[in-house]
Amino acid sequence: MGLRIVGGLMAAVIAASSARVCSANHKLQRIYAAEFTVTESKAVLYSNDKTKVYSQPDISSGVVTTVAPDLPIEVTGVTSNGWFRINLNGTYYVPADGLVSRNADSSKSVVVSSDIINLTKGTFSFFMNPELGDFDKNDIEDMDENTYIKYLDSFLMGYALLEGCILQDSGKSLKEVYESEAKVDKNVANMTMQAYLISYRNNYLSDSLIGPFRNDRELKLALNRAIRYNITKFWAVYRNSNVASDESKIKKAIENVADEMKAEQGVTFSYSVKYGDYKTSDGTAGKGWIVEFNKKD
Repeated sequence: MGLRIVGGLMAAVIAASSARVCSANHKLQRIYAAEFTVTESKAVLYSNDKTKVYSQPDISSGVVTTVAPDLPIEVTGVTSNGWFRINLNGTYYVPADGLVSRNADSSKSVVVSSDIINLTKGTFSFFMNPELGDFDKNDIEDMDENTYIKYLDSFLMGYALLEGCILQDSGKSLKEVYESEAKVDKNVANMTMQAYLISYRNNYLSDSLIGPFRNDRELKLALNRAIRYNITKFWAVYRNSNVASDESKIKKAIENVADEMKAEQGVTFSYSVKYGDYKTSDGTAGKGWIVEFNKKD
């Protein structure tokens, strides 16, 4: 995907929240900075009151110098761990929040680093890799729900440029969908692309807990997902031909699943069941058991 110079790097400013995240979590930064790659990209951004220059994209490498606000800085690339590579009479690095576009719209909704930390705490570090931006539509379509949530979280954590993110339901790039919707929806226009991705990710996560699920294994995957992301209350649809509308069978089936989750994960789920009509956000409708889960510990 071609990068539009300033637009691409502004996406990096937003996406590379790992630099801000790591200001609150220095250990995370040191672990990731040891192995990084650089996406080549050229632009001129501007310094602000946070512009500190480092010899490596790692806060432990030490500050080389500081730069006064509102000065043009030549950017030559973006690192996979969320820093700008710059040319300043030599090659140096600046954290993502240390450079801005002169045209940056500060009135738009933004996401602070603490939100990113809380949002992505269930994501496995395996997805910290620069190849995320090289995935294509077919790669994304083949991802299961757990993998795709981690894929989305990796962009939010700054492990790849936001513009490289592909939305699974449309197969289109995040940037393409975001810009298209922003033209007709003022609510989208008033949020950053990162905030839009967070909304998409949260809706996707919520939908992944609803189902409908047709066997115990699928339902347990949803419960594991709820544990991983600390979701304490949600509803799911269970449709199984062996259970049908038999209340005694559904209670026994859900009881078995809850007992297995407690034995395997040490987490207790309470639940209530009701047979009736349901409709998911993608328009899927039908009759089935609507199960409300509450995570107790």
